[in-house]
Amino acid sequence: MKRRTQTLLVGAVPIVALAGVLSAPQLSVPFAAQGPGPLFDVLGDVEGKSVIEVSGSAVDSKPSAGELDMTTVAVHHNLSLPQTIAMWLNPDNEVVPIEAVFPPGQSQEDVEAENKAAFTESEANATSAALAELGLPTEVTVAYTVPGSAAEGKLREGDVIVAVDGKEVAKPDVVKQEVSGRHPGDQVKLTVRPAAGGDKRDITVKLGENPHVEGLPMLGIGMSTQATGDTKVEYQLSGIGGPSAGLMLTLGVIDKLSPGDLTEGHHIAGTGTIDATGKVGEIGGIKHKISAARDAGAEMFFVPAGNCVEALTADRGNMQLIKVSKLGDALDAIKNPGAAARCS
Repeated sequence: MKRRTQTLLVGAVPIVALAGVLSAPQLSVPFAAQGPGPLFDVLGDVEGKSVIEVSGSAVDSKPSAGELDMTTVAVHHNLSLPQTIAMWLNPDNEVVPIEAVFPPGQSQEDVEAENKAAFTESEANATSAALAELGLPTEVTVAYTVPGSAAEGKLREGDVIVAVDGKEVAKPDVVKQEVSGRHPGDQVKLTVRPAAGGDKRDITVKLGENPHVEGLPMLGIGMSTQATGDTKVEYQLSGIGGPSAGLMLTLGVIDKLSPGDLTEGHHIAGTGTIDATGKVGEIGGIKHKISAARDAGAEMFFVPAGNCVEALTADRGNMQLIKVSKLGDALDAIKNPGAAARCS
């Protein structure tokens, strides 16, 4: 019999995304190997589809000359002992206990679902932060409903959430704040504008309980953000999990919805979570991401401030490590690289 190793493509660790195949003896060891994953230019195409698809009157139709690369970490698991040793001997890889990828008590399916939700939230935050930077108003949409939740069958993809218990909402994080103070079993009234059209209506949803955090309420939906006018932003990159693409997605949206070339012809890579206000957060796997960007020829790499110490241990070559705490730091660095703060 033969078994397969699996390769996970990740934006932050631990993440599950894609499977890769290697033949090996059946017995596996309780370790995984992390290493540099592929880069995705958020201004470009993957498999014939734009990573970021925009439409509406605000769209800048002129393509940019540079690149904005989001970075990933490849995590190989279900390894045999010989494969683990081979991974360990490769200086680009890091062998870690399997618990670093699949926390105790969580199945692969659990991790996949958790990181799908994290990536959806990252997309929503990227849209919110970009539209706020551009001065465009937003609204909250339903990205998906969680199977078995009270929201399933009551809400549908594309529905717009206008208010929570009568309080108007315009961003997913505001909806989360309104729900976070409740308890599992509480009733929440959502005012919704149906995706199928028609008048607004009120829907009552009974909050569930987060399966991973006892006592934490769960609305049972994934949320996204869209502009209130004719501007539409869609993300078409599948197979990536986790929240760490947020900063680069935000920059991509800004480039596509503002005149001129945001990159100014530069090859830029980076990573970092982002919230709706534009705050950049730290991530996992920074050394592997820097290695991948260096090998791809990136000129500068955006490093979340909280990752700077670890980033300095990576072999960056001639690539500049730019320290970012908020979206504005990245935008300023592109305009004036010489004045940008470095990791030090």
